[in-house]
Amino acid sequence: MIPLSFRSLFLAVLIAGPATTVQAADAAMDWLMRISTAVQENSYDGTFIYRHGDQIEAMRIVHRAENGSSRERLVSLNGEAREIIRNDSDVICYLPDKKSVVVEHRKTGEKNFPALLPANVDVVATSYTVGLGDYDRIATRKARMVFVKPRDAYRYGYQLWADEKTGLLLKANLINEDRQIVEQFMFTQIEIGKPIKQADLKPRYSGKKWAWHREPEAAIETASDKRWKATRLPKGYRLTRQMARHLPTRNMMVEHLVYSDGLAAVSVFIEPQSTAAKKSMTGATGMGAVNAFGTMVNGHQVTVVGEVPEATVTMIGESIVYR
Repeated sequence: MIPLSFRSLFLAVLIAGPATTVQAADAAMDWLMRISTAVQENSYDGTFIYRHGDQIEAMRIVHRAENGSSRERLVSLNGEAREIIRNDSDVICYLPDKKSVVVEHRKTGEKNFPALLPANVDVVATSYTVGLGDYDRIATRKARMVFVKPRDAYRYGYQLWADEKTGLLLKANLINEDRQIVEQFMFTQIEIGKPIKQADLKPRYSGKKWAWHREPEAAIETASDKRWKATRLPKGYRLTRQMARHLPTRNMMVEHLVYSDGLAAVSVFIEPQSTAAKKSMTGATGMGAVNAFGTMVNGHQVTVVGEVPEATVTMIGESIVYR
């Protein structure tokens, strides 16, 4: 947790400027807070598109918020059939084409559209600046644009459009270091405040006689080797999770470290060379918004991956050591 509050940082930086500038920064911060809490306060049923690279996916999402908890169902509308049930603790993915179901425990801090922001927006203050753009019309609703600009080249920027009445995120662009849109989410239709029935949240498939791949709950946070660490991080990033994680589809354990600046997150996976894939990954590679870096350390394959610039995964990957 960064001790200096988001509001205080803006005031400290802008106190010498005109009052209108301070007020604008204050208003942008308020909008960011509305976006970060709206998903826990509103039930909705809608369709959104997810564009990454040259691919476009369409999804229907049904989300029910109740007593501080949430449950949702996502259904793919194009491409390979998928149906995902998410609650506060688990993610269950039904894959009818493969006659299989993958069950994973939801990780702390995991964010999905339209809940991309952390609950406490103070954590982004040292790495980003925030401001307001113009109003627009998204899925027939009036939306306010909020931009989140990175302070350096080790993270992407965001353009966010929030529903004027509820603050719910209706559209989000991820902007790379070349100011290009590398990823986009956008609702094309949405009903906010619609009563969500229990039947609306049940999967279409029972999963009977399918192959089930479960992540054992006991595998999380057990047998984690704390001697693995990154010795160099971009400013603002810190270790937020370290665990021994079971990969349900490969029936094996890997060390998993997560570094985050509050918005961007980088995962480091470490496994013995004897159990790693036949073709070990070396160096940097990328596809769309995702960049990855691979190297060998102390007889282990180290893979660093995240929706961050190549420079970020490379710096972290090259600094991984075992002590």
